[in-house]
Amino acid sequence: MIKVKQIIPSDSVAVSSGVTLGGKAAEVAAWPLNPDGDPLTLVASINCSKIKGDIKTSCIPSEGVLYIFSTYSKTDYFLENITYSGDPSELESILSGYTLVVLGEGGVFQDSPVASIPEVATELKNRQIKDEDFPVFSMISDFAPHGMIVPETLMLDYAFVSQLYSGDFSEPFKDIFYLSDAVGYLFLKKDGSGEGLFFVQTG
Repeated sequence: MIKVKQIIPSDSVAVSSGVTLGGKAAEVAAWPLNPDGDPLTLVASINCSKIKGDIKTSCIPSEGVLYIFSTYSKTDYFLENITYSGDPSELESILSGYTLVVLGEGGVFQDSPVASIPEVATELKNRQIKDEDFPVFSMISDFAPHGMIVPETLMLDYAFVSQLYSGDFSEPFKDIFYLSDAVGYLFLKKDGSGEGLFFVQTG
């Protein structure tokens, strides 16, 4: 059995787990654009100091907020730009900027130039999953979930931190990863720099 922290969307503004879904502003020098020149959508933010105790890995920076961005469109097909299923060319596409992980350490907030996912606070709930389970919910974990495709070379430098389930997002963004049952995975560099990688896989 693997112990994880399930990320559960909450209606309470008093909840402060450190993980927030959506949002319309981020601490970035300029709002990020993908290689096509389209503004990315803010998917989630993670307060590093608040979740530091919920995950044993040393890859979480001591301070700052991690902002997770992704390409998104209500009308155009974009799944292939954010999906990684093991093909090196897919990883190149991800790294080129179709998704982005940024560590904000204080500074000026920039507002999103595109329609934003409604900001939702979350709770963290202890949950156990079997080693062979395919978890289809948002969570923080010390271990990469079963069924995820990740090359060993990537795991040399990066550690798994979290997965975000598309269906956990508010309407009309349950297709934030194009499919309502798609899952996005967050990895961070093991050196604690906050440098990260975010990609999507589908069943």
